[in-house]
Amino acid sequence: MAETTLEKKTFLSVENLLVQYKLSGETVYAVNNVSFTVAKGTTLGLVGETGAGKTTIAKAILRILPDHSLKGISGSVVFDGKDLLKLPETEMRSYRGKNISMIFQDPMTALNPVKTVVDQIAEGIALHQNMNKANARIKAIEMLETVGISADRADEYPHQFSGGMKQRVVIAIALACNPDLLIADEPTTALDVTIQAQVLDLISSLQQKLGTSMILITHDLGVVAGTCDAVAVVYAGEIIEYGSKEDIFDHPMHPYTVGLFGALPDLKKNVNRLSPIVGLPPDPTVAYTDSCPFAERCPHVAPQCREKKPHNAEVSQGHFVRCHLAGEIAGKAAP
Repeated sequence: MAETTLEKKTFLSVENLLVQYKLSGETVYAVNNVSFTVAKGTTLGLVGETGAGKTTIAKAILRILPDHSLKGISGSVVFDGKDLLKLPETEMRSYRGKNISMIFQDPMTALNPVKTVVDQIAEGIALHQNMNKANARIKAIEMLETVGISADRADEYPHQFSGGMKQRVVIAIALACNPDLLIADEPTTALDVTIQAQVLDLISSLQQKLGTSMILITHDLGVVAGTCDAVAVVYAGEIIEYGSKEDIFDHPMHPYTVGLFGALPDLKKNVNRLSPIVGLPPDPTVAYTDSCPFAERCPHVAPQCREKKPHNAEVSQGHFVRCHLAGEIAGKAAP
């Protein structure tokens, strides 16, 4: 029998990750004791509203959080047997780009405007694979052709490319050294629907070809359905539901997850308006230690939700939910 996503060998394990920023004398609780795993060759989707802490989780794994505003970081990020948070910076640099790469959200700001695209790809190759400039350039051109950009455009600058082509260059940079883990931070947000599909197909085919694992950050549940093996739903810096794609899509148990599916348009239903989640995300400068951060927006809120923080309970094998009323809500949910 083929092994399931959650049974495959874990090679990235994030445990009790906590990240806090400092802002005008206040503490911003960006990530609050987040834990998850990524199995070899699989894709984990991080979904949730803007400001939930998804990008901070990704940057914490790579240790590229801004020093000027970072107040503290704790927990562990064990990658292939080593805790990345405990490595000296000189050793951590050898992991970035080589073992772990990131596709940043905006290709306009991710690329250097005064360097040709081939030089930007070749730079990482020369550094991590000990190649001379000539061989690194050859490999960089091969990567451009792999992502669908012809060699005759290698010496052009980012401003000479469309948005979709820039994103392809960023993907080429991220995959140039055959990383074990790819972190894709909303890689299709700035692209039109047709180009989105092309970019996602490209990432998926390269991932399968290279055997790369991936963490995909997105708002689009349709992208998650077509790309991911496991899903972590992030709210107020916490993972409030985690499981296989089938668990989350077929049996959502947290009211926030149910609300996300409820807000999607359904072509089978004749309705005048969508059903959004009422209210706004909570203030990130407030530490929710004695209550559920979703309580003020939850249609099922009960007294215990405001009096006690829910534990992360395993409701079925590999399916975790942080909610006092998960069992009751499960019977009513229908995505």
